[in-house]
Formats: sequence, structure tokens, C-alpha cells
Amino acid sequence: MARKASLYYDFIWYTPSNLKAALENDNEKAVRKEYTRLRDIAQKRLKRLKAAGYEDTEAYRKNINHYPTLKEIKTKSELAQRLSDLSRFIKSELSTVSGIKERERKTLESLSEHGYGFVNEGNLSDFGDFMEQYRDQLLDMEYDSGDAAEVYEVAIKHKLDPEEVAQNFEFYLENLEVAKKLRRSKNDGDTQKFEKRIIKKNKDLKKQRANKRNKKKGSKGKK
Repeated sequence: MARKASLYYDFIWYTPSNLKAALENDNEKAVRKEYTRLRDIAQKRLKRLKAAGYEDTEAYRKNINHYPTLKEIKTKSELAQRLSDLSRFIKSELSTVSGIKERERKTLESLSEHGYGFVNEGNLSDFGDFMEQYRDQLLDMEYDSGDAAEVYEVAIKHKLDPEEVAQNFEFYLENLEVAKKLRRSKNDGDTQKFEKRIIKKNKDLKKQRANKRNKKKGSKGKK
């Protein structure tokens, strides 16, 4: 069979059902050998990901400690499933440092094209986590993802902790326009004080609008 990437067999061979059939049809030796070989490759890739600071990536978290030795695998069904999972990890471009860096480059390029120049290599991971929290809170049912990204930009501009901002996500989305207009201050970096500034600004705006309405009523009364 043709060799693809680091897999000895066609990718279809690595489905749990096909592997289980191979184990039942006197091909157990080939399956076990391939599992050991791919496990060695995976362990090396995982070490490189950790060394490069990619422990928080989904690829690392899902695969670290997920592949026991052959001695630790109890059944043929488990071996089939583990090897299937292993093949998907090995085939993924995100299983290598170079693959992740290339994905990051393309992501940053796309973000920049869409006006999100405030996201860079240093905060890309934090931005991804921030947007994930936006989706987890089901706020995408009511607010646009572009608004959520702008909330992150506000956080960066005023040196706020994105995690603290995400805990009060809906407040920032509701008051996004006001938050965007606030200037930097000596209290930047203090999330609670920044939120108080937003509340105060809203009160000031309400007073201004009320005064304008009263002036209009007064001018009409004089006529």
C-alpha cells in the first residue's frame, strides 16, 4: 500500500472497524508493530510541542498520556481505537511545531485582513481562548463575533485581564460603544475601575440626553 506522511498504510486502514478486522484475521503482528512505531513518533512530537510552549493547544491536551504501551492495552478493541486515534494525530498538521506555526501565520494574516491588527503572535492564543468563552456563553446567539473581538481590543487597549473581562462578557458587549470611546487613564489595568468608568459614562450620557430633551421642551413652551 502507498505510504502517506508518517503512516505506512492508506488512511482508511486505520478506522477502528478495519483495525479490529485486521486483528481478528491474523494481522495482529502488523497492527501492534504499527502502533508501537506511531506511538514513538507521537511521543517525540508531543515533547517538541511542550518544549515550544504549545502545551495549551488542543492537539497536545487531547493526545498527551492518551497512548499507553502495548503491555498496558487490555483488549483488541482498545488497541484498534487507540491506533485509530493515533493515526489521526500523526496525520494532523497540528501535531508538529512547524504545522502549528504555519496555521498561526495564516490565522494572523486572515485576522489582519479583517481589521484585527491588535492580535499578534504573542496574544493569539489568549485571543482564541477569549473567543471560545464568547461561544461557550452562547453570546453568539445575540451578538456578532466582530463585537466580541472588539471587546478584546478594548481589553488590550486598557491593559485589562481578558479572563476578567470574559467573566462579565455580556456587560462589555452591551456597553461596547461606550467602552470603545473611553480614553486611557492612570487606572488602566484595573477591570473593576474600568467597569465603573463605563457605568459613570452611561449616567453622564443619560443626563446629557435628558437635558437636551428638557431644553427642547422649554424652547417649544416659549413659542
